[in-house]
Amino acid sequence: MQQILHRSYELDHGHYAVGVEVLPYKLMGAIVRTDGRVTARASTHLPVMEPHDVVEHIAELAARLVADALGSGFPRHRICLGVQLGGPVETTTGLVRHYANGPDDHGKDKPPPYLWVDFPLGAALRAATGCITAVENDAHAFAAYEQRFGAGADTDTFGVILIRDGVGAGIVVHDERLPVLMEFGHLRVSRRGRLCDCGMRGCIESQAGNRALTAVVTERTGRRLDGLEAAIDLAEGGGAQARLALTAFRGAGAAVAFGIGQLLSLLSPGQVVVYAARDLITGGPGRLAANAFLHELHRFHTRAFHVSRHCRLTTKPLNLVRGAHGAALIALQSCFGVRLHPRSANHLPR
Repeated sequence: MQQILHRSYELDHGHYAVGVEVLPYKLMGAIVRTDGRVTARASTHLPVMEPHDVVEHIAELAARLVADALGSGFPRHRICLGVQLGGPVETTTGLVRHYANGPDDHGKDKPPPYLWVDFPLGAALRAATGCITAVENDAHAFAAYEQRFGAGADTDTFGVILIRDGVGAGIVVHDERLPVLMEFGHLRVSRRGRLCDCGMRGCIESQAGNRALTAVVTERTGRRLDGLEAAIDLAEGGGAQARLALTAFRGAGAAVAFGIGQLLSLLSPGQVVVYAARDLITGGPGRLAANAFLHELHRFHTRAFHVSRHCRLTTKPLNLVRGAHGAALIALQSCFGVRLHPRSANHLPR
């Protein structure tokens, strides 16, 4: 009976956020309480990636999560919505400046490309759901998660780097997440490097993004590859082509290490957390591709001023629920004033 009464009190007085991560042709959602706990999660496939269709699917997923976890009659003013996706976002307006999956000529049976430019995602979601809404970049959402449940417990200044097809970063300085557009992946390692999707040469992303890294392996070996997993398999297969492929993984690690060095020189963070595909960051016997990548990545301290070399580097495999969780935490902070720092008291303003 006590548990039933406590649950009833929670539903009467609690505030919740629905966090949604937008991925290519997939949504991952989670409901999060003001104490940061995930109470429900769900995912759904997206048949198309047109922005207005994605808005409808986000609204449907959010409604399903709320109905299943809280009941369809739960007061709407006690629910906020947080959505994150890979690309530059104006957080004050919810405007998605650019979101695309880019050209893909190295794989087969790939889904069709898509492109969003200056789409008012926040306004569209508010109209579709009736909920106050926060829209954020994916790396910033992972930084929010780390602030509440990871690196934020050990240091008040840290960085999070997210490696997917794009390469992004989120930064927390003195317990405050920097809500700025950071094009970490477009820091230039070399002016004569590979051509990036952005039109410049030598960007970190043009060497270390999953799609770009696969393309580099193809360029060096002449083998058409169906994604990063195939590139890793080739690099670990032995022989001359494997050795050529491993040079691409070393180059990717060095490119990200260069970017970390820039962060260290600018902000002197106590920790940097790198999220990437599990097979890219799980080293050990026989893991030649990951070992090559990690060896160069961990040389980041050679690319920064010596006073910044105290920084600790942590690698973690990508986790889709964690991205949705971070989006919900950002919504709780921006919509209801909930603090994210693990040592702060999470309470709603009176």
